Amino acid sequence: MPHIVIDKIKDISYPQKIGDVEFLFRAENLIGVKTNNAKFLITFYKKDKGYIVKYDKITRPIISEIKKAYEAFIKLNEAEVLFENIKGIKEKLLNKNLLDITSDLSGIDIVEVGFGSGRHLIHLAKTNPDKTILGIEIHKPSIEQVLKRIEYEKIKNIRVLNHDARIILSKIPSNQLSEIYVHFPVPWDKKPHRRVINKDFINESKRTLKKDGFLHLRTDSENYFNYSLNEFLDFDKTELKIRKNMPYIVSSKYEDRWKKLNKNIYDIYMINYEISPPVKEEFDFSFKNRLHINDFKPKVFDKFVIHIEKVFKINNEKELIRLTLGNFNRPEHVYILNKEKPEYFKLPAPIKENYLAHLKLRELYELSKSE
Repeated sequence: MPHIVIDKIKDISYPQKIGDVEFLFRAENLIGVKTNNAKFLITFYKKDKGYIVKYDKITRPIISEIKKAYEAFIKLNEAEVLFENIKGIKEKLLNKNLLDITSDLSGIDIVEVGFGSGRHLIHLAKTNPDKTILGIEIHKPSIEQVLKRIEYEKIKNIRVLNHDARIILSKIPSNQLSEIYVHFPVPWDKKPHRRVINKDFINESKRTLKKDGFLHLRTDSENYFNYSLNEFLDFDKTELKIRKNMPYIVSSKYEDRWKKLNKNIYDIYMINYEISPPVKEEFDFSFKNRLHINDFKPKVFDKFVIHIEKVFKINNEKELIRLTLGNFNRPEHVYILNKEKPEYFKLPAPIKENYLAHLKLRELYELSKSE
């Protein structure tokens, strides 16, 4: 991790400003930092003869902003640098094809969930040059491999996102997609709650699909096939097409292996015949009153989790709360600046599960003005 070691840290009051770097507050060993391009936290602790200073992983900015903050922090404390390993680190440019949870998905036409080596994803892009293809994958090495390949082959219409597909679909407008592909998902026979195909996923797929658009599941697992078929049968205004051991235009390396083992391959096509109403969700992540934290036990609900992890004191009127909230399978780590009217240090991603968790957080911990 890029960090510095300095000989001293002065006992000073905050806020402070050095050049265009603002040091907003000190919450025990955490310091809030704001630059023209970022807002994040740095942390420090005593070790041997000096103080190690490094960025907080939850709020990590790009390298250039970290360097800027470290240089200003050295000046603020009139400190001597005993060690640093950041000057030689070059900025890693963001790949324009790599999206994140806050990206606008209104221009996506086709989605593939769990693209693996990317064979099928690249096939989709090449056979649909006028459409934008979104590949959703949680395996980072697969993402890096595909990003390198599409850059090498100069493919312009692929976007990639590292997240849980069940969450991402909720961000796509209604009646937008022509196709959704889920090829050879992990069966999760021992942990069925982790399966991609479930009623929520199918419901969001139907909503995002155009009329006559389809969801294609391809699997080598008979258990997964039977389970998924039962899930699909619960939905109206759809047509299901079932195929077994039919050749497909693209074969993944795993499928090649399974064919050599004479494993059966199953296909389910769910064709959507319903036009869904538009969904316009605006998430207000504001607070009205100070939070009163009296419980640090994780709270698990139907669609989300809330876990207050630690409270860092700033002064008698303010404190910094570190917590986890959001979708149970992919929660988000955030900080709240707790004061008369609290605010998130950096807003959570604008997705439904985060917002539901925020509302429950207010219900559980927000004091009324009379208290």
